[in-house]
Amino acid sequence: MNQIRIGAFISQRRKAKGLTQSQLAEKLGITDKAVSKWENGRSMPDLSLFMPLCALLDITLNELFAGECIPEGKLKDKADEVLMSVITNWLGQDKCESRECAAEPQTVLEVVNVSKQYETVSAGCEAENHSVFAVNDVSFQIPHGSFVGIMGASGSGKTTLLNLIATIDKPTNGIIRISGQNIVDIPEEDAAEFRRRHLGFIFQEYNLLETLTIYENIALALTIKEISKEKIHPMIQSLSEKLDISAILDKFPYEVSGGQRLRCACARAIVADPDIILADEPTGALDSHAARQLLDTFSILCRECGATILMVTHDVMAASYCDRILFMKDGEIRTALNRDRKSKQTFFADILKKIEWMEGERYDVFEVINP
Repeated sequence: MNQIRIGAFISQRRKAKGLTQSQLAEKLGITDKAVSKWENGRSMPDLSLFMPLCALLDITLNELFAGECIPEGKLKDKADEVLMSVITNWLGQDKCESRECAAEPQTVLEVVNVSKQYETVSAGCEAENHSVFAVNDVSFQIPHGSFVGIMGASGSGKTTLLNLIATIDKPTNGIIRISGQNIVDIPEEDAAEFRRRHLGFIFQEYNLLETLTIYENIALALTIKEISKEKIHPMIQSLSEKLDISAILDKFPYEVSGGQRLRCACARAIVADPDIILADEPTGALDSHAARQLLDTFSILCRECGATILMVTHDVMAASYCDRILFMKDGEIRTALNRDRKSKQTFFADILKKIEWMEGERYDVFEVINP
């Protein structure tokens, strides 16, 4: 998939439709700078913009990814080529790391009929109160050692749901159990302590302390939990070897690469053995190479360290690494998709089909998934 070619094609079609960059940006609800980056081949449109962009430029998704208009007689063959190019380009070569357990795994997270209602006031001559459900009667379970993703468009409620699970906010009704404990009953003054002892977090910005070494950044999570110094060293050494960062433990964050900082952040999140790791759009600020590094690390954490990860994402490439995807829309979980023993490429294509079904639209590119 050639970003420069795709960018040139977007520019060509935009001009053919008589649109300036500013006009196209306004219709899509984005900045002029974003359109300029596409057309210069420096970035790709977000997944949520594919449909409206194709509609505005009067092209199919296949044509967008191919970077050219495709004659109708060659559409089927070209569609096959385009789809495999996209999947391979985004995912790389698949290692098919589907995990199976002989015994039924313990449930780490249980969400039962959870809703979050907000009161809003409408502007006008007479103010009126309206109730809005950001999360509406959501239920699901996550077993130990699994990697689960939540997908949905902006405003679908996925981040609100994550904040409820993280004890940052409280639901209007429902039950949230983490390792059997109903966290809805935790008093506000005790929530921070619960997060320190039971939850791990992966941030987009890493949130490493620049004045501490990599070792000290990881050890900080254990020190807060009052783990003895004698136990801290072997715990960090064992984990750092699994994540291939043992050679940089004495360095400071500014002295190592972005990928190594990512792995340090992951090590800090898992070293204290949290019940579950929560990640909100962890690949949002990363290029494709760094994103794959982070997602490969997530897979290692689940496979070799027994971590349980819940990730909110809009990125199909990130979602294809998961064991299971929950799809949210209008505050509800509308459907779910299990990876089972599928390769990442096949699961990626299945996720695209499910998004197509959620949006109620059809792209030509999906027709080649199950012809």
